[in-house]
Amino acid sequence: MKLSTAAALGIQGVLVLAERHGSGTVTLEEICRARALPRDYMARIFSLLSRAGLVAAVRGKHGGYRLGRDPGAISLLEVIEAVEGPLAMNLCQHSPPRCEEVGCPVRPVWSDIQRRVSSVLAGKTIRDLACGSSQTLAGTLAPAAGKHNES
Repeated sequence: MKLSTAAALGIQGVLVLAERHGSGTVTLEEICRARALPRDYMARIFSLLSRAGLVAAVRGKHGGYRLGRDPGAISLLEVIEAVEGPLAMNLCQHSPPRCEEVGCPVRPVWSDIQRRVSSVLAGKTIRDLACGSSQTLAGTLAPAAGKHNES
């Protein structure tokens, strides 16, 4: 799985809003300036985030964007899926599956990976990331102590 540039930029934009949550709206220019993000691309990304209800666009003189919900109620998975669509590790993880091989011995492995990655991403909120209090995703996916393979 490779996170798209759009999803990575969407996460950065939402993090800017989370850092300024409760301080009113933030213009797209301010969001882009805060993280050196490309404005035209961000306009398209924020349109997707708005459709998903994760951000709200406010028109007018004091317009801009704000989070659609509390940052503690928005998961990293929601942001990624708002931009990319449903998370799928490979063809057999799409719904409906795009793989027609019956009894594939690898399918359970992909299903397990899909479940674990989705769980980690769903368990990390935008508030966690904005506050810097979450573990790294790599640390979260690491095997539990005593359950690693030794060569």
